[in-house]
Amino acid sequence: MRGVLIVNTGSPHSTSKEDVKWFIGEMLSDPLVLTVPDNIRNFLAKKIIAPLRASRSAAKYSLIWDNEHNMSPLIRHSRALAEKIENEAQFPTEIAMRYGAPEISDALDRLSEKEPNLHEVVVIPMFPQYAQSSYQTTVDAIGKCFYKKAYPFRLKIIEPFFDDYEYIHALSQSLKPYVEKEYDRLIFSFHSLPLEHEQKACAKGKQFDYVYQIKETVRLVSKELQIDPNKNRVVYASAMGSKWLKPDLNETLKQLAKEGTKRIIALTPGFPADNLETLYDLDICARKTFLKYGGQEFDFVPALNSSDFWVDGLIRMITRTI
Repeated sequence: MRGVLIVNTGSPHSTSKEDVKWFIGEMLSDPLVLTVPDNIRNFLAKKIIAPLRASRSAAKYSLIWDNEHNMSPLIRHSRALAEKIENEAQFPTEIAMRYGAPEISDALDRLSEKEPNLHEVVVIPMFPQYAQSSYQTTVDAIGKCFYKKAYPFRLKIIEPFFDDYEYIHALSQSLKPYVEKEYDRLIFSFHSLPLEHEQKACAKGKQFDYVYQIKETVRLVSKELQIDPNKNRVVYASAMGSKWLKPDLNETLKQLAKEGTKRIIALTPGFPADNLETLYDLDICARKTFLKYGGQEFDFVPALNSSDFWVDGLIRMITRTI
C-alpha cells in the first residue's frame, strides 16, 4: 500500500500579531531562507525582522483569511486537494507544512495510523521550480523527520515539476478561459529570490536553476495554448532588498499602465495553492497599482488549488512514480 504526503510552506495559525510574528520568525530562522551568519540569524529573524513586519503582515492576512473555515486559504486548499486525491485514487493522503502546523512528523504518523501496511509514501513538495528557500529546505526537513523515527515505509520524493506535462497542462487549463478573450499583456508573477541564491543554484546546473525553470514553464504553457509570447511578461514579487531578482511586479504594472496597457491577465504559476502572495500581493495590491495608473481591466487567475484537472494530473504524477 502506498500513501501520499503533500507539503507546502505553511502559514500563521491565525491573523493575530503574535501568530504572524512567530511564523515570520520561524521561517526566517531557516539558514536556507535567511543566509546570514548562524550566530546572528535567530536574533535578526525573531527579535528584529519579525516584530517589525508582524503588524503589517497580520493586516494583510486578515484581508485574505478564510473566515468561514477559520484557516488560511493555503491550508484549506491543501486539505481539499488531499481529500480529493484520497477519495479518487484511494491513496491515504495527508498534508504537512514546512513551518507551523500540520507538522511533517505528525503527518507521517497519521499516514501510519491510517494504513499500518504502508510500504511507500510519495512526497509532493508543492514547489514547481527549484529554490533552496522552498524546495530544498522542505526536502531537508522531511529527511530529518523521517530518520528520527523507525517508520515502516520508504519515501519517494517528487522533484520540481516545472516542465512536467501534467503541471503544464493543468496551468494551461486554468489559464485558457482568460486568454480566449482579447488582452494586452499576460503577467507571470513569481516569488523573487536573492541574486546570490540564484547565481549559486545556476552554477550547479539546470535542475537547480530557478530562472531557467521559470522560463521553461512560461514557454511550455505558451506553446500549449498557442499564445503570443511577445505579450508575456515575467515579473517577481516579494523582494526584500535591491539585490533580488527583477523586474518587480508592481513597478512593471505601473509602467505598463502608464504606457497605455489597458487589459492584463495575471497568474502565479509558482504557487499551486492560493496564499498571501497570490490573493494579496497579486489580486489586491498589484490590481490596485495597475488600475491606479491607468489600467482598465485586471484579470486574476486563481492558483490550481484543488481543481479537478490538477487533481487528475497529480494522481497521474503519483502513479507514474510507482
